[in-house]
Amino acid sequence: NQLLTFINANIGEVNGRGFVDSAPVLERSWAVRSGLGWVGKNGNVLTKNAGSFFFIATLITDLDLIADAPFITDHCGTCTRCIDACPTDAIVSPTEIDAGKCISYLTIELKDAMIPDEFHNKMEGWMFGCDICQDVCPWNRFSKPNSEPHFTPIPEVLNLSLREWEELGEDAFKRIFKSSPISRPKWSGIVRNIKAIKV
Repeated sequence: NQLLTFINANIGEVNGRGFVDSAPVLERSWAVRSGLGWVGKNGNVLTKNAGSFFFIATLITDLDLIADAPFITDHCGTCTRCIDACPTDAIVSPTEIDAGKCISYLTIELKDAMIPDEFHNKMEGWMFGCDICQDVCPWNRFSKPNSEPHFTPIPEVLNLSLREWEELGEDAFKRIFKSSPISRPKWSGIVRNIKAIKV
């Protein structure tokens, strides 16, 4: 949104809309086509200087631009750490993810009342999302902590035990996570996720 404001102030009136993990846009493909990085075996865009711990911001606009050269090399080589580490075998082949097996999908996007039993002993304690395939990626040794204030962990829940999560209650959950991505699965989804990791 700031970039669009800057463009309008410095170039002229331009129509556009920004997205950051907020709509089904092809941000990975566009990131590669714009020269930002390559798609790693874990399905995430990787860069040599930042690994994969970042969001891809997309600005769709009617401004005519000269395209950058696409990123055409792959720097994963023979490494299979992400594939080997995935507890649910969601990475079925390099760059191909079976979303229905991915812990991030199961704990955030799945709308079913229960996580399938076959995954209950494979959740590795993840109640919301999963970063295992990124945690083991050698390129992420180059990632740097960010200083964005909006990404600061919510103090009330930073060190909650599983039992304290269970005792949190729906009203407190709605109040604390009102503007957080953790609200996406709703309280019922969090309760479902807790049941799956307790098995």
